[in-house]
Amino acid sequence: MRNQFGLSRTIPEDVKRQVRQRCGYGCVICGTSIVEYEHVRPEFAKAKAHDPQAIALLCPTCHAKKTRNFLSVGKVLKAMERPMAKTSGYAFSELEDHASHPYVVLGGMTLKNCPTPVQVRGMPLISIEQAEQDGGPYQLSASFFDEKGIPSLFIRRNEWQVAANLWDVEAIGGKITVRTGPGEIALQMQLAPGEGVVIQRLRMHCGGYLFEANQDQLDVISAGGGRTSFTNCLADNCKVGLALN
Repeated sequence: MRNQFGLSRTIPEDVKRQVRQRCGYGCVICGTSIVEYEHVRPEFAKAKAHDPQAIALLCPTCHAKKTRNFLSVGKVLKAMERPMAKTSGYAFSELEDHASHPYVVLGGMTLKNCPTPVQVRGMPLISIEQAEQDGGPYQLSASFFDEKGIPSLFIRRNEWQVAANLWDVEAIGGKITVRTGPGEIALQMQLAPGEGVVIQRLRMHCGGYLFEANQDQLDVISAGGGRTSFTNCLADNCKVGLALN
């Protein structure tokens, strides 16, 4: 679909990234990280180009309010000057509740029924708390960093958060991708709603270890250069799935 000036609705990827960076990866109104792109002023029908300075990130709810005239252009423009994620320091969204113990796939390692799937130097990197009451949800928490040890994504009791000053974050199709630069992926995590999470890509430095993972293999490299590789590994019903000291 094109408007009266022949402009396609398809926004170029580099423009989308500029919009994400400027808005802090969340809805400019509420900070939610599940977002859509909205031409604000001018609106798409009157736009001659995809100007990143004129496009805002809006969550589906705020986008619907704007489209249905329950949210003014003025309020959106004001929020674009001080996006909520930039103000709070992070964008966020919730994971679907886990009625059963969630699994974690980390590269070539699958961890099931583990209260602490991964532990580094005595501290949980990924942890799962039991439901507080019968039928209640399990609570997943995790901490991820980039290859320099800078935080990239946190999960805090089923709420995931990304810092608003990262180079790029994209959440689409149930997949969250954190990039530290062009072609440099620090984390790519596929969500299986209500079931678990799959870490498809990872390049992270934590606790003196470098973690490198793709869909088939997890490599853990120590400060001395020692490398341990995990492929087709399963840890099931363990208190701690993978412990690094």
